[in-house]
Amino acid sequence: MQWMLFHILCVALLGCDSPDYDVASEPGARAASEITIHRDEWGVPHIYGPTDASVVFGAGYAQAEDNWAQVEDNFIRALGRGAEVHGRDALMDDYLVRGMQIEAVSKAEYERAPADMRALYEAYASGLNQFLKDHPNAERKLLEEIQPWYTIALIRFKYYHNEFLGYAGLAQSQSRRAMSASSFSAVPDDRENTFASLAWPSEVVSPNGERSLGSNEWAISGTRTESGFPMLLINPHVSFFGLSTYWEVHLESEEGLSFSGLTRFGFMLPYMGNNAHHGWAYTDNYGDHGDVYRETFNDDGTEYAFGNEWRDVSTWTDTIVVDGEERKYEFKKTHHGPILGRDANGGALAVRLAKYEEGGWFEQWYRMMRASSFEEWRDALSVLSVSYMNTMYADAEGNIFYLYNHTIPRRNEGYNWSGILDGSDPGTEWDGYHSLEELPQILNPENGYLQNTNSTPFQATTAATIRRQDYPDYMVGAERDNRRAQRSRQVLQDVSRASLDSFSRTVWDTYMIAADEVLGSLFNEYDRLRESSPSRAGRYEEPITLLRDWNRQSELSSVATTLFVLWIEASNGRGGLDTLARIMQQLESSHGTWQVDWGEINRLQRPDAAGNASFDSSLPSVPVRGAPGWLGSVFTYTTRAGSKNTRYGIHGNSFVKVIEFSPGAPSKSLFVFGQSGDPKSPHYFDQAELYSSGEMKPARFDRAEIERTAENTYTLSTNR
Repeated sequence: MQWMLFHILCVALLGCDSPDYDVASEPGARAASEITIHRDEWGVPHIYGPTDASVVFGAGYAQAEDNWAQVEDNFIRALGRGAEVHGRDALMDDYLVRGMQIEAVSKAEYERAPADMRALYEAYASGLNQFLKDHPNAERKLLEEIQPWYTIALIRFKYYHNEFLGYAGLAQSQSRRAMSASSFSAVPDDRENTFASLAWPSEVVSPNGERSLGSNEWAISGTRTESGFPMLLINPHVSFFGLSTYWEVHLESEEGLSFSGLTRFGFMLPYMGNNAHHGWAYTDNYGDHGDVYRETFNDDGTEYAFGNEWRDVSTWTDTIVVDGEERKYEFKKTHHGPILGRDANGGALAVRLAKYEEGGWFEQWYRMMRASSFEEWRDALSVLSVSYMNTMYADAEGNIFYLYNHTIPRRNEGYNWSGILDGSDPGTEWDGYHSLEELPQILNPENGYLQNTNSTPFQATTAATIRRQDYPDYMVGAERDNRRAQRSRQVLQDVSRASLDSFSRTVWDTYMIAADEVLGSLFNEYDRLRESSPSRAGRYEEPITLLRDWNRQSELSSVATTLFVLWIEASNGRGGLDTLARIMQQLESSHGTWQVDWGEINRLQRPDAAGNASFDSSLPSVPVRGAPGWLGSVFTYTTRAGSKNTRYGIHGNSFVKVIEFSPGAPSKSLFVFGQSGDPKSPHYFDQAELYSSGEMKPARFDRAEIERTAENTYTLSTNR
């Protein structure tokens, strides 16, 4: 390809010069005559340029500035080369990536993409490559040059590999059997090989079975706001470390791309956020958009049964490098999908995932961003290329909208689609996909609010007009009306004449409705003991009094919060006074007293950006009010145990943004740590104090204000 010349000039506050650089760009994807990046006082890049491709180029460059190491690591894993860097811990991931043929299908999606999308893919890769050229000392674990299709591969790795395989019903034990059976050489004990890209997978599920990796999304109409315009809450809960780490960016192109929001390192575009007209948020949902098939092979494994015929099995080999050693594997594929598992009897399990090969996630997001009305935005959404996620929307026209978004195959309802299907039975074939109109959705409810917290769509608002019996059983997953949803409705029902400031405080609510459900039995047990044995009850009098007087809000100075959270985690609310005594003894052992403030043990620390370093009490940390979401706290904060009963955050409120769709779209946002992954950067941990207090920073959208308050400005420009 013929590439244009770019150079970086430090201007404005920096006032220094730098030489010209070669930067790649497709002729139809001219990246810019001048791209200006304003970094605000929190380090967030606001990127301006003449074309959409130009600001995407700038986003790639700025993303690498903030955390090149995470960008590269995410790409390495998506390419199925994680074991070359991380050793045996990533072998299972690599095996599945190769079996899914992520590289081949991602290259194919890039090659057939429309010209405007190819321009964006190329501009983004060019921005990353320019960073590498400008920073020859930046550590490279493996990759010397970024290809335009890498970002497409990362979508497949992050969602289809990390999440959808499991949602379809594929178990890790089944994949381990398949990996062992397909190896050409004796493989050492692989018991430690799990889906290593997931952060702390054993801690994803709470004691009551609720997924801890959740999210919140709210929308309120103008009938509940002071300005008369809707507001939107974007509040995903993901891991604070590794692949899931978020990055904030604001793009403004003279061609019309205008969007401020969040994305992941290695994603080309932000995918949650807003412009001046509209915005949207996502929470995970669990509809059935994938299936596992048990295939019947002939004796030599070259054919498989389907109906009354035998079909050819696609077979290929691939080599994975782990610990410097090459391991060769054989892979097989039927028309249902690749064989990625073996059952206990050795039966081959193929996995089919909705629209896996078609892709199109970035194109859908791009069209959604560029829409100028609710109708245009909905048309962009209707292709359903983004295969899942509850979608919450609000706009300046006054609309609020909720969709149980899913790419759901149309199926024969006479089968049990939650189990392993007989791959030889033609009755298990899909018949296209359900349309957008067929999915659960609510537009502009009379009571003026909508919410979802990874919860059932049928209670998205009070007196919702959609019912489960109106949809196929396989369409909606096992989502429940979880405690965060119940608390969200309580909070939103009371919201009236909300300002941006007041609504921004509301979204940090920490009331734990689990306490309403379970503390009564503890108090009753205490009262019975006090009547039967006052002397024995005496040791509990003070803690029980604290719990009875407690407002059930998680607060930094609250001893009752400490007692309640540790008590319910130890017993899921069924442990009684004996469990309370044990918790008090543990606190006395670690702190010298059972009267320990919540903020003393509930902490936020960033020992490193990747999550590889251990938490260390000698390193800086801040107290956090948040509590586990399964207890009902909207401010969701999930922790990992440290020393002396100290708990350090690992996932939960990862990013919070509130937007009012009045003129100028005034907004506030906050990250869990800070914008940069560099421990030397002032923006490595600078948002943590706000996070601790439940405050938010301005998320500026007005260019004049951004230029006036910029901490740093620099320009990427083109020599033609």
